Amino acid sequence: MKKVFTILFATASLFFMGCDEETGPVFEAQASDETFTFLNEFASSYAISEQTEDNIADRLIWNSADFEVPSNVTYEIQGSIDPDFESFDIVGSTSDTNFPVLVSQLLEFAEALALDNDPNTSTSDGAPNNTGQVFFRVRAYLGTGAANAEEMMSDVQSMNVLWLEETETGGPCPSIFVVGAAAVDAGWDWGSPIEFTCEQDVYTARLELTNDNFRFFEIEGDWDSGLNYTYFEDEGYSIDELLENANDGDSNFSFVGTPGIYEVVVDGNTRTITLTPSTPLFVLGDAVPSGWEWTAPVQLPETSPYIRSATFEFNAGIFRFFTVQDDWGSGLNFPYYEDLGYSIDESFVNAEDGDSNFSFVGTPGTYTITINELERTITLE
Repeated sequence: MKKVFTILFATASLFFMGCDEETGPVFEAQASDETFTFLNEFASSYAISEQTEDNIADRLIWNSADFEVPSNVTYEIQGSIDPDFESFDIVGSTSDTNFPVLVSQLLEFAEALALDNDPNTSTSDGAPNNTGQVFFRVRAYLGTGAANAEEMMSDVQSMNVLWLEETETGGPCPSIFVVGAAAVDAGWDWGSPIEFTCEQDVYTARLELTNDNFRFFEIEGDWDSGLNYTYFEDEGYSIDELLENANDGDSNFSFVGTPGIYEVVVDGNTRTITLTPSTPLFVLGDAVPSGWEWTAPVQLPETSPYIRSATFEFNAGIFRFFTVQDDWGSGLNFPYYEDLGYSIDESFVNAEDGDSNFSFVGTPGTYTITINELERTITLE
């Protein structure tokens, strides 16, 4: 079996809403404002295929454009295969500070780049021609958006696309597993190993880690299939500083960071192993105890891998989730979860206000709210 592994962040996936061709520049754009920028963390690569074209690849999130004269701001999302945007597509527009990008739209850009999913084609230097870059920016403007409108351009963000090549087998790549005392939910027992998801040699899992040792394995239940620290070191991997060689008899991985839940990424393409700690979601609104103040926001921590839960009081009103404290541009509203296919408790509806907040319509009281990313549910108990 191939011993090249990659862990892909599960994150949030993105969708496009349809593109209108533009040949630019069609207006005199101001220089980008360094304070008007994208806020979401972009993945190192976005795997695309016709089978997943209806999925969201990622959601663009940016901060509010700061015009001197407060007014209603429209955000026009632009995409291009040219980093200078001499020509571009208008992906869509919104009054919100986020927008979903679809796999189907990344496929359109991939075709414009002359990429394909045929393993028998290649570039002039013999490399597979299934990878390329797509660029995005946001134009914020006041009024109708005419040529003389007051406007502001965000920075330009690239997205690396990987068009999955067709294979004869068409099956998923084989699993890998983690076993060890450092992986709290696994331990040194094959009764509950942590299994990683895989796509194109990209492996993903969230683990609750404590200060102890663990090892990767290729075959479930087979101690001889272990891949230890020195294996990856010898293969030229750059390994996260939170992991060290245990220097025990098996050269296991030793986790030396702060105990908690982490997204573990083993990337065989970039030859890296990285760990990203979980951060809480913040809840603000007049429906929750924190109100619309950042002084003491309600927090929704990841209590176990892929599951966030907290208990607090709900009252009639609206609220929104935020990924970054003190950052209004990091909000996740009702359509965000709806677009990802979540089943949402009937006590919550779309407020259909300017921000499409959550509206609590249940009986006021203390509830435990749980966001389950595995089952894609938001529940109240």
